[in-house]
Amino acid sequence: MEEIAKTKKMEEDRDRMSQDDVLAFNLYKNTMTGEWGNIVKMYEEQKFSAIYARINASGDTALHVAVSIAPEEIVRQLIRVITLHSEPSLRLTNNEGNTPLHVAASAGRLNMCILLAKVDVFSGLPNLEVHQDPFRNKLGETPLFLAAFHGYKPIFLYLHFLLLEASDKDLDSVNPAYRRNDGETALHCAIRWEYFDVAFEILAKEPNLAYFVNEVGITPLHLLASIHVEELEHETVHKDLIDSVVKELHESFENDNITDEFPKNYGTCIQFYQMLQNMARLGME
Repeated sequence: MEEIAKTKKMEEDRDRMSQDDVLAFNLYKNTMTGEWGNIVKMYEEQKFSAIYARINASGDTALHVAVSIAPEEIVRQLIRVITLHSEPSLRLTNNEGNTPLHVAASAGRLNMCILLAKVDVFSGLPNLEVHQDPFRNKLGETPLFLAAFHGYKPIFLYLHFLLLEASDKDLDSVNPAYRRNDGETALHCAIRWEYFDVAFEILAKEPNLAYFVNEVGITPLHLLASIHVEELEHETVHKDLIDSVVKELHESFENDNITDEFPKNYGTCIQFYQMLQNMARLGME
């Protein structure tokens, strides 16, 4: 009898797994064809099975995919179903440790970030600080970090206000939200990809990041200086030459003719370099 019971249980488990596989495939198929209404229906009917289903090799849920490409109203409906049945499921991670909020921030979808972040912050769920798990992926990146990494200033500003200033006033404990496991900061990334408007905002919110080094000992100031070198002559340039260019560009700004003489974004780069340079000098005094 015991052996029969074990066999029956194994068959039930196999059937359940088969049903889950079919559900995951159907969710995947409908995300690929844009049949979002079907996905909402499956969430409503299957509830936990649909919410937790991993639909591709990356370990994404249907919500991960939806926040990156689906219409806003669809995402609203999915979030409504999830919050009715399993609110913490909004933080389910894929194989890279990314939550749907990470995905929305990387995709530059401000409204999706607002929908997800507001539910998390105001729902009373534990561990709201973005520098704690589960707001850090396997690389240690927060949604805030990814917004800066991809140059999405409105998302960066929103997440900084909502997920940092609204929940944590201790600047020492805020810094990890800007820094991933390898020591690279959001400021390093914004400068490297020449998102200087985002870099300005980061520096205004977290001025101490100007002195942070990554795993190879590079500060944002070093990184910016290397960008200047490439744009000036594509060869090694001494500090006195950089300073002379800074002075020349400052005069050009006053004459309002910088856009005709220098590459796109270079004027902003120079201004930002001056800011970091002044901060570095103050730090040495």
